[in-house]
Amino acid sequence: MKLLLVAAGDRYLNVLGFHLRPLGFAIEHLADPVAAVSSLDEIEPEAVLFHAGDFPRHWKPALKMVREHHTREELIFVLIAPADFEIEEAAKAAHLGANGIVGSDLTDKKELYRLEELFRRYRPMDDKRTVTRVVPGEQEALVFAFTHPARRSLVAGKIREISIQGASFKPAPGSVVSDLEAGCRVPVCSLKLADGIVDLSARVTRNRSEMGFQFLDFETDGRSRLLAWIEARSERALKNAAAVPPAAQPS
Repeated sequence: MKLLLVAAGDRYLNVLGFHLRPLGFAIEHLADPVAAVSSLDEIEPEAVLFHAGDFPRHWKPALKMVREHHTREELIFVLIAPADFEIEEAAKAAHLGANGIVGSDLTDKKELYRLEELFRRYRPMDDKRTVTRVVPGEQEALVFAFTHPARRSLVAGKIREISIQGASFKPAPGSVVSDLEAGCRVPVCSLKLADGIVDLSARVTRNRSEMGFQFLDFETDGRSRLLAWIEARSERALKNAAAVPPAAQPS
């Protein structure tokens, strides 16, 4: 899948390449919005990622021109919006046929996954990673806890990122975990989901500012419950990524 990035400078190339190339993307970058639009027939991208903050006077004409020749299904058009992007502008983007809007900080995993889910909605992905990763939202407060295998003390904290294979975990302040090295097995762990607690065992994969865990053995139906939560969370993220806030909907 060919993605055309229209942004001033190359600050997004590394992060987009790292996250999207495993999904089968080839990324082409143009820093001139006029040249980008005039080159669409030559480049033939399946998706355009256009920085509205870099080119505030160009994104509307560019989007309008794209939609005169291509439907939302034929050519995906996603805006990168600056922090001060107004609701009225989001409404115009929806009216003109944008597929979605993402924030400008693409080092934020939530924004990256929102972008991925937008692409997944319109195109099958050749995902070489084979697993879906999600970053829980603030309101979800996914809680993970385990019993320290040597001290027998309880360590709790928040999940930063999770897949069916493992998680990134931020221990609560004051937790004593510095002696848990990569490879250490933690046999007693609990993960709090919306429908209750899932008990499992895990192995430490890293221990720095955050801890990494590989999930090993789940209690009966625990794996299927976590997978259902991840799939439901991913579907919700997809819908949110494609939606414009109600106040921004054109009348």
